Amino acid sequence: MTATGPVRRRILLLLPFAPRHDAAHGGARLMAEQVEALSTHHDLALLCLRAADDPPTEQRLRRCCEVVEEVVRFTTVDSTLRRTARSARLLLALVRGEPMWVADWAERTYAHRVRTLARTWRPDVVQIEYHVMGQYLPALENCRSPRLLVAYEPGYAAARERWRIARGPLRWARALDAHAWERFERTLLGRVNAIVAFTERDVRALTELSRRTIVRIRPGMPLPTRPLHALGTAPLDMLFVGNFVHPPNRDAALRLATTIHPRLRARFPALRLHLVGDHPPRALQALASEHVVVTGRVPDVTPFLDRTAVVVAPLRQGGGIRVKVLEALAAGKAVVASPLAVEGLEVVSGAHCLVADTDDEIAAAVSNLLDDPALRARLGGAARAWAAANLGWPRAVAAYDALYDRLLDTAHHRDAAESDQTLPAGVAARPVCV
Repeated sequence: MTATGPVRRRILLLLPFAPRHDAAHGGARLMAEQVEALSTHHDLALLCLRAADDPPTEQRLRRCCEVVEEVVRFTTVDSTLRRTARSARLLLALVRGEPMWVADWAERTYAHRVRTLARTWRPDVVQIEYHVMGQYLPALENCRSPRLLVAYEPGYAAARERWRIARGPLRWARALDAHAWERFERTLLGRVNAIVAFTERDVRALTELSRRTIVRIRPGMPLPTRPLHALGTAPLDMLFVGNFVHPPNRDAALRLATTIHPRLRARFPALRLHLVGDHPPRALQALASEHVVVTGRVPDVTPFLDRTAVVVAPLRQGGGIRVKVLEALAAGKAVVASPLAVEGLEVVSGAHCLVADTDDEIAAAVSNLLDDPALRARLGGAARAWAAANLGWPRAVAAYDALYDRLLDTAHHRDAAESDQTLPAGVAARPVCV
């Protein structure tokens, strides 16, 4: 830090998705917010992987970065041959002890671009977003810049949970994947210089595998310019939002549709459940009816938030920060969430939202809110006030600034110790990619 503010650094970000504020994936939306916020203090280069049918990085973000490059994932190009190749690739990954997600995101062209961009753009820090991008660390073998991993969710802990709940023939594949994740994550954490986690639960999970510096930085979330309708324009609507590629979201949505919603309809026959998110599984689509609306991908979740009386997040698997919960709180909506869904947010049940665990508890909490419009309005207002006080990006960016300074100070002393016999007096060594 200087007397006038943070030192402007050159940050190379390795991203598994193209960041967009309107992305179907919560992580891609969060990365979009982070890129925009970090660009106010630093010069950024983005290197993104992207599915063939996903939209590219939006122009708004391209304008605030020095470099934006994208590599389309080969396996997402729609053809029978490539779908078959993808299946074979994932099975081979399990056999050789590699996590399936890592194998699915492996692209030689991307590794080549990492190597080239590190050499030509010469970043001060390389920031790896998501564990899966850690597979490209070998492409940085000639780059001396510190490596920072932003762990959106601990890989081994999540894979172990999927293995625990798996049943039938899928269980053996989940077991192999969990063991592969343990090896991959332990190796990855040993090769980075520092790790960012979003919750204390994630910090504990990562500490089991690594002694590296782990810093908890809660991401920010922008507030809508106005709070949405506190009571909901459809007072007998409830809402769940999530990308259904993510197994914890599938589990939560099925739990809602098959157990919690039927219990509530016994008291509120007209109650309608909206399940909003990309790639709903067949089991969820089969439940669609007059009272269960499965939308698939939507261009904007705001109209659904505006109309709903209650946002429900009954998650019982996974880690990281729940973007859907942050967005609902920032929008000033009444939220019923499981303890896991609000992990790391320091919200108070009864003051900012209602926290409930079992199916009966969640149904009772939703019922109380549907019965009491004044309670919905009070919780929504308190949620928005909490978001305004706690979810600003300046706090998060300041934490990243301090971490970059610490990483580069350590790198400076390392390089100085290695080269003090060759550098002229007074000349400081700087991390350089060669």
